[in-house]
Amino acid sequence: MTEINFLNQRRITLTKVDENDAVLQKYSVWGFSIALVIFVIAAGINMFFVQNLKDVNSSEQTLTRKIDGEENTELTFLIFSHKLKTVKELYQNRSNKQQAIDYFSNLFGSQVFLSGMNYGGEGNSLSLRLTSENIFALERILTTLESDGVREAFSSVTKSGLKRDDNGTYNIDIAVELLKEGDKSANAQ
Repeated sequence: MTEINFLNQRRITLTKVDENDAVLQKYSVWGFSIALVIFVIAAGINMFFVQNLKDVNSSEQTLTRKIDGEENTELTFLIFSHKLKTVKELYQNRSNKQQAIDYFSNLFGSQVFLSGMNYGGEGNSLSLRLTSENIFALERILTTLESDGVREAFSSVTKSGLKRDDNGTYNIDIAVELLKEGDKSANAQ
């Protein structure tokens, strides 16, 4: 009796399927391994950046608290710097006015003297009262106030309130507008 193997063909077909499955399994394992490695790398990078973000946020909060703690110092410094700027301006204005008083005290000679002055509180104005012994000294005052030297030294000089006292002396009030710092450098050129 001859044996007929009906499964031989089936075995050949299954062997080919097994070989194909083995190849597919091999590629699947490789693909899964690559995907797993990429996932692990991505997860590691994500954890690294999350940790860095937490560190940066913590550092930001620490610095914010430190800056908020220094707010009073900054405010004190700003107030102090504004006070210094104001003192500088006041001193500068006072210095300019003192120079103007010295200028007019020496400008007219011994027959004319300053008998009064009034500082304008703010700005660059100064009011002076000049007293002259006689009409000739008064005429010299008026001529000198119109001279180019006085016009270059001051923004404006306004005369007002001319009076003659009982003892024969003449009083005239002048309002002087001092030059600002920028005007002084422009006139110096």
